Amino acid sequence: MSVVDCAECSGLGFVVRRCSCTDGGDRLVVDGSARRDEAYAGCRLCAGDGSVVDGCHRCGRDGRRRAQLVVTVVNLDTGAAASRRLVPGGAVPPVDGERVWRVRPVLAELSEAVGVRGLRPRWGRRDPDDTLGWLPVSWRPDLPGPQRWAMEAAALVRRDYDPWWVYVGRGTELPPPPEPERELARLCELADLLHLDLVVEVRRLHGWQIRYELPGSPVPGDERVVGSADLATAVAGTTVASAMLLLHERGRLAPAYTVRPVPAAGVPPAVDLGGLSRRVLADLAGDAPGAQAIWRDGRWWHTPLCPAGSVEKLHERDTGQIARYVRETVRRVTEPPDPAWWGEPIGQRPCPDCRPGTRLCRCDCRRGAREADPHCPDCSGAGFTPSVMWCTTCKGSHRLPAAVAVTVTDLHRVRHETWRPGPDEPAPVVGHQPNGTPVHQLGAHWRLARQAGTFGVRPTDLCLLDEQRPVDQDLLDGTVTVFDSGVEPARQHVERIGGGLPGSRLFVLAAAPDAPPLTDLLRLAHALDLIAVLTYCDHRLDAGDPTKIQGEQWDVRLLARDAEVGEELPFWARVELAVARCVEYLDSQLLAVVPRDPERQVPAPQAAPSPPVPDPTDLLRRVGRHYTGQPVVASFDRTGCRLWLAEGGLVQPLARAATLDEAVSALRL
Repeated sequence: MSVVDCAECSGLGFVVRRCSCTDGGDRLVVDGSARRDEAYAGCRLCAGDGSVVDGCHRCGRDGRRRAQLVVTVVNLDTGAAASRRLVPGGAVPPVDGERVWRVRPVLAELSEAVGVRGLRPRWGRRDPDDTLGWLPVSWRPDLPGPQRWAMEAAALVRRDYDPWWVYVGRGTELPPPPEPERELARLCELADLLHLDLVVEVRRLHGWQIRYELPGSPVPGDERVVGSADLATAVAGTTVASAMLLLHERGRLAPAYTVRPVPAAGVPPAVDLGGLSRRVLADLAGDAPGAQAIWRDGRWWHTPLCPAGSVEKLHERDTGQIARYVRETVRRVTEPPDPAWWGEPIGQRPCPDCRPGTRLCRCDCRRGAREADPHCPDCSGAGFTPSVMWCTTCKGSHRLPAAVAVTVTDLHRVRHETWRPGPDEPAPVVGHQPNGTPVHQLGAHWRLARQAGTFGVRPTDLCLLDEQRPVDQDLLDGTVTVFDSGVEPARQHVERIGGGLPGSRLFVLAAAPDAPPLTDLLRLAHALDLIAVLTYCDHRLDAGDPTKIQGEQWDVRLLARDAEVGEELPFWARVELAVARCVEYLDSQLLAVVPRDPERQVPAPQAAPSPPVPDPTDLLRRVGRHYTGQPVVASFDRTGCRLWLAEGGLVQPLARAATLDEAVSALRL
């Protein structure tokens, strides 16, 4: 009974549903939150009928759903794996008083079997406190079999969109849990180091959230706030990366200032969470929608939030109607004093390639300094065309700065610089794009790669702190493609970098990637009976050409045992970065491994301890040097290793052996 008919479509694979045009009623402009149950006569989907036939999204038009869930625990120290398959009528986890299946008892059992004493965070997004399923109140273990199995199947089928849960651990204990008081003090210390605000906020409807902001940034709307139940939980769930995430969006309208050095105010070793929480909650009294505590210049500033009017947004629906949404905004009742580190204001000019308040952006026919093409099919000579994307020049900020404040840090030390174009800035031509556009290189002080040595890392380790992606090659080398010969290269460089930056500030993390060893990922793939695929490309022949990729590129991914290995262009400049991204999205890669046919079982691997896996990077580099400029693909599974060479979108086999060492030896390079 692990496969059941879909209750949504009664096993038909399609459903007849009310058309979405009935939400707003028979009118062109509708309230986005209205529910009128009246068909729109001019509907593009139902032509005014009010009903449409759709494929069932619950079962993927199959008519059947899988009532099955597998929990797997892997010991990275030994390579052992144990799994438990949950199916209706099988051995099920204990049910608590609320008729809830929880994963923790299953984890305890599997961890004991493979010798795991501590689960590793950051391997996917699983949590030991996750819920496996909910049973109805009428469920009892002594019910007749078919009746009880049907209830269990209904509970398991709700998880069929994500049926394989893999947890990773080690035989050693995890370090003690962090202390929230000290963790919040560390976040405050980093705010002072980077010259940012640390905002501790509570919303009446969304709970607590902790984030970094630039002074003068507007308060985010409710749709941007995902909070925790209490302050201690919010601190425990906040990392530097999560607090910085989306800073470039929150600070797009923040005022732009240079950064001037100020003496550190000092941060206490621990923050009184209880006192801080009570003080913030006191500001939540009355009808205030929220309250904030802002750490700035070495102290907390407190303010409640209050309504600040509403913002109207229009959205075109598939039905042809225009939905009108009204979002209430909030603001701080009291703004803290200007920060002491604010220097001089950074001048800005309006973006020439978009029109504020509209969807109009520069048409591609005007790229560079060219005039609009009167025969252009997109703009008919107007030079502007509607776009659903942000303006690529200003990233939606509608302004371009005259300077950029650059902050480079390893989260313990920091360097602040101001990049401002000077008169007659030297920028010799060092190459040309394929279409003949010249590429200039600015002086050494414009090249971010020089900062790597200051912090003891490699240039490829530099990444954007608020976007969690590597610094691009132009920033590292100070190169700029000049599309408009009438604008100086240094000015174009600053405007390209600064367009859309929060407060015209660039935050760069100079630290080695925080990633587990590649050998751990290979051992995980072996334990789960999957294929680990590594792609490597050596770009030595392109050294010194600013229009081409420099150094080396890596890609790491996991595939099903019977999957076909194809070409995957490598993207990451360090193998550690590729491993970090693979580990971060482990859940998504495992979901792709699960067969879509509900008749086929979810993988439930069992693995005995296995010997350590040697690091393959040096051998793969050796092969890559022989095939410079071509991606080399290596796959590892329980049967051995295979090598391919990517050519013309396909992979050509090179060698197959029990180990990579033997496969490389067979090539006789």
